[in-house]
Amino acid sequence: AVYVAHRMGLTLAMLQDAAEKIGPDGTLPPLPEAGPAEVRATAKALNTLSARLKSAVDSRMRVVAAAGHDLRTPITRMRLRTEFIEDEEDRSSWLRDIDELSRIADSAIALVRASTSEAQIECLRLDDLVAGIASDLHDQKLSVSMGRAVPVSVMADRLALTRALRNLLINAATHGLSATVKVDRPGLNQARVIIEDRGPGIPEEKLGQVFEPFFRVDRARQQTIPGAGLGLTIAREIIQLAGGTIEIRNGEHGGLVQTVHLPAVST
Repeated sequence: AVYVAHRMGLTLAMLQDAAEKIGPDGTLPPLPEAGPAEVRATAKALNTLSARLKSAVDSRMRVVAAAGHDLRTPITRMRLRTEFIEDEEDRSSWLRDIDELSRIADSAIALVRASTSEAQIECLRLDDLVAGIASDLHDQKLSVSMGRAVPVSVMADRLALTRALRNLLINAATHGLSATVKVDRPGLNQARVIIEDRGPGIPEEKLGQVFEPFFRVDRARQQTIPGAGLGLTIAREIIQLAGGTIEIRNGEHGGLVQTVHLPAVST
């Protein structure tokens, strides 16, 4: 009984270890197919499952990227034909719809790139990075201000993390009227970015849907702010690949609070 229990324990321990090693992309590193027969069989099954999951995800990403790329040609043709419409109001209406299609196609491609591109990991001063983004957006006439910033470093891809934080700040400055961003270090190994806005917030029952692609708070409302509805989806993908998390909640006095948690490193 002790021998059988020991063999079963090895398999369970391997399953626990494999679950803890699942990466942000849902895959896990190859497991060594060695040891007792039960362990070898379990390791082989997990390796096969991981390979199939990665293949399925990559295949779907390729389909999304191809669709986004293929849309560009007909969109360009539609834009050229629209220019010949004589009625100015009708032409403007068509151009707005075409611009929205173009943004959706570009955002779909950006989402695929965020999920599949090779990361160039480096040590970054998060407070300096956020301050630079806030300054750039302020120069672009967006209502973005920098609050308190504590010096803290993280390991991440500079371009990808910049894209994610820009998406969050632009979202707050446009839909939330204005944005204030702070950087702090709540723990020795934790870095945090907090973005607060002064907008109307989001109904509590819809907060769980904010990271879904093409999510709109009010789908019946006419879109007056440019965007494809993929900014938050792309931002979360990038932050998760950097080993972090993001959460969005309504503020106590109105507006939204977007909080990004990232692993901090010592420099």
